[in-house]
Amino acid sequence: MKTLILSLVLGLSATAEPAWLDDINIPKKGPLRQISPTKLEYVISFNGKGKGGTFSILFGEKEPRYPDHFLVRAHGGSSGWAKTLFPYQFHYLSFLNPKTLRPTKFVGTEKEGSKVTALNYRFDSKGVSGTKKTTEDDETQTESSKFSYPYSLGLFSGLLQIRSLPLKNNDELVMALHPVTSSYLTKIKIVGREVHLGRKCIKLSIGAEKIEADMSLKQEDDPKTASIWLSDDDWRIPIEMRGEMPIGPVRVFLTKHENL
Repeated sequence: MKTLILSLVLGLSATAEPAWLDDINIPKKGPLRQISPTKLEYVISFNGKGKGGTFSILFGEKEPRYPDHFLVRAHGGSSGWAKTLFPYQFHYLSFLNPKTLRPTKFVGTEKEGSKVTALNYRFDSKGVSGTKKTTEDDETQTESSKFSYPYSLGLFSGLLQIRSLPLKNNDELVMALHPVTSSYLTKIKIVGREVHLGRKCIKLSIGAEKIEADMSLKQEDDPKTASIWLSDDDWRIPIEMRGEMPIGPVRVFLTKHENL
């Protein structure tokens, strides 16, 4: 997901803010549209053929250990023939402010064969900071990072932000996202309304460009884009997602929506 271009003027001082900050046009503060406890289940396929993996997202899980947070949990991984070629599993947990649905903390675990990665990031008024700790063959490496933008959204709070907006046809939205381990300047265009997979949907085109440690945007020769269809109803949940991966086109389909 990569679009937007950084245009810094030659001679700017080291303390000047990057120009892309002026492009962000979503609300910086305030509550998002509430979502009642619900579970979404998805199937991942490659070019729409076969089943390469599954994952689920649980919004509003009740957890006695965290009474002061709105939790969003996601877990899944590769399956079938894809698991043989690419054994992968993940588990993510986002802690959101229950009143605003803005992120406060994100933790996760990813496993690729014998490699295990532990993620731990905090969102506060200074931005996003945290660590990525990777262990393989009894060796552990830790990478620390910081993104100094105080209104950053996480993987799931970003989705909640998008579904909270009017989403009028041809609208263009720009936001700063820190979905997992890196930050991205993300541009979203509301392509229009259509019936997709038998449901009324809002089609979105999404592109993103990685934000480097010095707040510059990483330039790529082949920026990636993705398409998402959100249900055009009060839920506004992803019905299908399409994008390009190194292995080829990937499609993700909603298979079950359970209101808890």
